Amino acid sequence: MVIDWGTSRGVDEEKGEQQFPAREAMVVVAVSARVEKIRDRVYFLRWLSWSLLFCLLLAVCIGCHDTELDGSKEHQGGRVIDMDGIAVPVFDTSAEQLNYTRSWFADRAEKRAALQAFLHLFPEKEQSCGMAALDLAYLELGDDYRLSREHEGLTAIKAYTDIAADYEDIPQVSAKAYWYIGWIYADLLGKRQKGMEYYRLVAEKYPEERVFLLSPTPWVSIISTGGGAMNTALNTPPRNTWAALALMEILRNSGDEDLAWSAFVRLWRQYRHSSATGFGLLLILKRRIRIDQSLKMAEEYLDMDSSNVHIQGDIQRLIDDIGLQRDEA
Repeated sequence: MVIDWGTSRGVDEEKGEQQFPAREAMVVVAVSARVEKIRDRVYFLRWLSWSLLFCLLLAVCIGCHDTELDGSKEHQGGRVIDMDGIAVPVFDTSAEQLNYTRSWFADRAEKRAALQAFLHLFPEKEQSCGMAALDLAYLELGDDYRLSREHEGLTAIKAYTDIAADYEDIPQVSAKAYWYIGWIYADLLGKRQKGMEYYRLVAEKYPEERVFLLSPTPWVSIISTGGGAMNTALNTPPRNTWAALALMEILRNSGDEDLAWSAFVRLWRQYRHSSATGFGLLLILKRRIRIDQSLKMAEEYLDMDSSNVHIQGDIQRLIDDIGLQRDEA
């Protein structure tokens, strides 16, 4: 290739093709280099701006977190207590401290520390300490009771047994502890007969003990209804007692129809206005136990002002189904 500097044109001697002007090529190269340098600076500035933005957001988040902590300290008088390396805020009253233990915690260890702190700070509040001890025992079942293993269930049973003994003179605590033991045996460990022993103990020992505490277990959501539109809470006295809930569990877990019927009859006679009785009636109808008597009780139940409106439709449908089956027979 020969370059003709006079014309600034290059000619390929073999192909005779006109090539790009040399000076213009030099200019393009220089411009390209300049563009590359500018582009590099743009990329650097863009990266720098994103980094600064990230740092700013991080600083804001840290600031908000610090502000939140500062606010809580100010609210609590700046006091905290260390429980196994976890700082637990200290509140002025036992009621506030107990409410804190029942707030949401992302980490089970933090929940445990909060409950242990309450027991340490307010030992004179026996009933509240019993409630905190019950919550501590429940933590032994792991993050999800449905996935608990046998040794976790047995550990929880041991904790509840100790609570029942330590708070024997506080029925609101001991009744729930025994109820939980029955539930773990029957539902989590599959030992229904063993579980029913504890349910019978609750029914016999605490016939009038009302359910004032939180729902016994997450899956128990019995809704009690009365004359008022807002009267729908599980623990609205005297709608539910631990004995009524225990009898319903005996009915639910018993494979013996006579034992199931006996539990329901007691529910009907002693706790007719309990929401547990409505669910017990539903179970009796589904199992077709003593069907003539059950149908009569069902009709009476539906006429009661205190019947559970949430299951009235289910009971009526069962009554209708049983009637159709009899007509077809």
